[in-house]
Amino acid sequence: MRQHFLTLLLLLTSLSLTAQQVPMESLSLDNLSAFQEQGGNWMVVGSVTVDPNTDIHQKESASEKTKKKKKKKSKKSEDTSSHQGPVHYEAGTGILLNMNDETKKDHLLTTFEHGDILLELEVMMPKGSNSGIYLQGRYEIQLLDSWGVKSPRYGDIGGIYRNWEEEPGKIYMGKAPLTNAAKAPGLWQSMKIAFQAPKFDESGNKIANARFVHVDLNGERIHENVEVPLPTGGPVENNEVARGPIMIQGDHGPVAFRNIKYRLMKESDVALSDISYKVYETASTNIDSLINAQPVQEGVINQLTTDLPEVDDDFTVVYEGNFTTPEAGTYQFKMNYMGRAQLKVGGEAKTELGNFDGYKVQNDLTLELSAGETPFRLVYLKETPQWDTQIGLFSTDSYPRPLHNPNAYQPDIPETGPIYVKVTDEPRMLRAFLDYEGDQSQRLTHTIGVGEPSGAHFVYNLTTGTPVCVWRGEFLNATPMWYRRGDGSFRPRGAVQYLFPSTSLANLSDANAPFPTQLNEAGDWQSNGYRIDTETGSPIFLHQNGRKTLEDRIRADENGKMLTRTLTLTEGEPMGETYLKLAEGENIQSMPDGSYSIDQQYFIRPTSSESVMVRTVNQKQELVAPLQSSSFAYSIIW
Repeated sequence: MRQHFLTLLLLLTSLSLTAQQVPMESLSLDNLSAFQEQGGNWMVVGSVTVDPNTDIHQKESASEKTKKKKKKKSKKSEDTSSHQGPVHYEAGTGILLNMNDETKKDHLLTTFEHGDILLELEVMMPKGSNSGIYLQGRYEIQLLDSWGVKSPRYGDIGGIYRNWEEEPGKIYMGKAPLTNAAKAPGLWQSMKIAFQAPKFDESGNKIANARFVHVDLNGERIHENVEVPLPTGGPVENNEVARGPIMIQGDHGPVAFRNIKYRLMKESDVALSDISYKVYETASTNIDSLINAQPVQEGVINQLTTDLPEVDDDFTVVYEGNFTTPEAGTYQFKMNYMGRAQLKVGGEAKTELGNFDGYKVQNDLTLELSAGETPFRLVYLKETPQWDTQIGLFSTDSYPRPLHNPNAYQPDIPETGPIYVKVTDEPRMLRAFLDYEGDQSQRLTHTIGVGEPSGAHFVYNLTTGTPVCVWRGEFLNATPMWYRRGDGSFRPRGAVQYLFPSTSLANLSDANAPFPTQLNEAGDWQSNGYRIDTETGSPIFLHQNGRKTLEDRIRADENGKMLTRTLTLTEGEPMGETYLKLAEGENIQSMPDGSYSIDQQYFIRPTSSESVMVRTVNQKQELVAPLQSSSFAYSIIW
């Protein structure tokens, strides 16, 4: 029984929730009307900028306070911005901001309540700040400045917090995230939460615990199928309910949110009933003539299944029955199968037979069903013996629930374990293809992954002479490259920060000329590959332009928090007309410490004295430096 439950659970969690066609609802941040009243520490603003180097616990000097008072006094009638500690914000809409103090420190609760829910948002935190998102106001996903933490615990960002009970049977010790995917303070971080509410019987007795189906931080899975048997510390009430509000902690420090989206889910009572079947000994797409023929087997079943007599290789099976629902409405389903299938509901075709190309077919269905019974006919045929016989129908108004026998449809189970490339005490390198931003249509074919012992890694594009992405944690997944024939690609193992894929080094006619898309091998800079630094074991990328030779080194700091790129002219005179692109984005901001915020996704900090400029080319901002001396360096911080 336990093995059956685990198999079924794997089946449910293996289904893609993101494939659902039901759109997420955006929580309006034009004002605070989506939230209950609070003490004034929460507000809606238009923009937020955070100094990443200033801790929220750091006290302001007397001179800093005087400067702010003078500025506020001189612009009292027109100033729409405010500054508190490391946080600077401006009037407007679209961002939810908490600025608590000793007298204003309320938690924030939504006006709506939820059971099962999908929740997506972006969060920004200053250095040293602390908050939390409570599902149903009772089960906390921790928010904390955890940048650079090597071994995260339940109290770090993304952790499921513990409670503080001492009585045996009421203690819950929390759950640490699988990995630390945190970004630096002052950057937007994305979070996706799939939550399953506790379930209760008609008498109010709990029959299933709350569960985090999954939690993703910055694109990295940090929790998978975690059961939470009790409320965590600091709930809105220390009980468990079927529905409750989202609560955001407001008493531990500044925190900002934007792009909050959610989908409220309600498990429906839809079922299949009165199912009959007829099996025909040939796979035929001429359904009307087939149904008038004599079946080789027929009968009545209580579940949708393919475990039927005469169902083997070349066959057609026709199921007829009813969807039963307690009330009329719109219902969501997923139908997956190997072969071909057609579903008719109330006489109307909802899927077409189509062609079978050897891959599993997935259909997302939205059906309008009447109260009581709605008839259906499902035709399933398979004319290709080497493929498995599989068909599954799932109710997906909440998390996928099978309406078929578990043996009728099996989840995809990898034939082999993942093939990982790991870094130990020396740098590691691997040449392969990279799908930029995970998109195969943006495949880069001349890239090399470089792993550093500190845990900060990058991929370098030899075609453009550019680091194209960075990440922390484990190194590479080479399964797509090495398993069977492979496709030549690898995948970073971590929360990846993509930079830009185009050329970063070029001779330009003037400071406003655009960069080429790749290194110009007919008169401009060209790649000469790389050599290995005998002292560090890391690659040194080489570029040539006539008699000029440039060495390109990228090194991680000992804590793995940043990568520093240093370009050094080893032969020839200083470069004059040569320019370096450090970053590109929609909005590049200068920061107090001399660094630049790139779309508030990562920082670029120049460490050399040369001038750096922000320019606009082709409707994008670029951070560019003329290389006027023999060396230039900058750090990438994320």
